[in-house]
Amino acid sequence: MSSVKIRYPEERDRALAVEMLRDAEVMRFLGPRRPLTQIEAMDWFDDALHKPSRFVIADAKTDEFVGFCGLKKINDMWDFGYFLRSEFWGRGIATEACRIAIERLSNQTDFSKIQVFIADDNKASKRVAEKLGWNRTQSGYNNGEFGHFYLIAP
Repeated sequence: MSSVKIRYPEERDRALAVEMLRDAEVMRFLGPRRPLTQIEAMDWFDDALHKPSRFVIADAKTDEFVGFCGLKKINDMWDFGYFLRSEFWGRGIATEACRIAIERLSNQTDFSKIQVFIADDNKASKRVAEKLGWNRTQSGYNNGEFGHFYLIAP
């Protein structure tokens, strides 16, 4: 039985989502590579709430907000990403949530056309990609960071 589930964002997720988006450790490898301001985080969540793309990761028993996972269009390119509240790191939740999201999206998404960039310093995400069997395709730079692109293996 799964310890997490995925669902669309709800207003009740706002406080924990905004707190996560303002956490410097969580944001280290995401977006602007810095914690968002309160206003930026509120706007980010409003966008996620009204135009859902990535799923919320929630605890399977309590439905508590844990993070986000899935696809989002950024600069006209599809990006698969995941990020969790730091207190949930190291529990295998990202791997589990990615498996669930990929399975749910697989009948409507051509994953052969979607790559994931993981910065070399992001050791935890590299482990997630390895556990999921994603194929490292090439090295390069993204937003000024060196890393590798991975092809999702559904």
